[in-house]
Amino acid sequence: MTATEPVVSIIVPVWNEEETIPSLIERLQKLSGETPYLFDFIFVNDGSIDRTQDKLVELSPQLPRWRVVKLSRNFGQQAAYRAGLDQADGDAVVFLDGDLQDPPEMIPEMINLWKQGSMVVVGRRKSRPEHGVRGFLMRRFHDIFYAVTGGLMPKGSGTFGLMDRKVANALKCMPELNIFLPALRSWVGYPRGYVWYDRAAREGKPKQTLGKLFNYAWDGILSFSELPLRTISWIGVLISLIGFGYASILIAIKIGQLLGYFKDLIVPGFTTIAVAVLCVGGVQLVCLGVLGQYIARIYREVKRRPLYLTEEIVRSEPTDESGRVQES
Repeated sequence: MTATEPVVSIIVPVWNEEETIPSLIERLQKLSGETPYLFDFIFVNDGSIDRTQDKLVELSPQLPRWRVVKLSRNFGQQAAYRAGLDQADGDAVVFLDGDLQDPPEMIPEMINLWKQGSMVVVGRRKSRPEHGVRGFLMRRFHDIFYAVTGGLMPKGSGTFGLMDRKVANALKCMPELNIFLPALRSWVGYPRGYVWYDRAAREGKPKQTLGKLFNYAWDGILSFSELPLRTISWIGVLISLIGFGYASILIAIKIGQLLGYFKDLIVPGFTTIAVAVLCVGGVQLVCLGVLGQYIARIYREVKRRPLYLTEEIVRSEPTDESGRVQES
């Protein structure tokens, strides 16, 4: 292995994953030993409260080049990936979840596509283990996100993937705080390739509740689509048309009664008003809630608070002549 060979930085965010760390390190060590590529493993401890940090520091030395970035608290998966991205200095960068649902063994295939000219290589799932309500909602999110963003993010894809250094630098230059990296990676353009795989069952207990998954999906939609705002406008137009139509009918009935027609027709009173007020009021509150979500995102951007804070970085010594993992 020479110093001129490209370095591939693999970013792995973890949160309370002490039971999966041994399997994770073992499979990454096997990957490093069976392939000719030079890997730089970057683990981002996203504020774990178990023994994740101790396990990482204890077992990571089995890898040739590694570093553990410990964040001061839990900032969320996207912020953890961004923290790893800011540390990565490889010629290519791979995003890999720490729960091992996405197989590290697919990384060499991604690298091959990258060497053939694909500057972004996206992992796409042929199947996934989730069933029931959880599986249904996950599949519908991908369908909805694909539709509202005009096919920006491929169906069945997530964070698992590889990007060229040029793409990684483009993402690092983006100042926004409300980030959704799987879609941003596709938004920048450049040639794309795909790797298909069957997603495995999660090792250990699931860490994301349905509520967190919903928030993750909603953040992605708000970050890349104005459709909710357009929908509000169309809802307003529809309600207005219904209101004007109903008012026209009432006016016509009233004029008819003055002319001697519709004498036996009784126009509903309190019930009609109450239902109309409740329906319109409910729609208005929903619309205000959607507007509030966009305004809240603007507020977070304006404050310019850091996306994450680093408590410490533990790393290996450089193992090659390039010294790419040395402190700057």
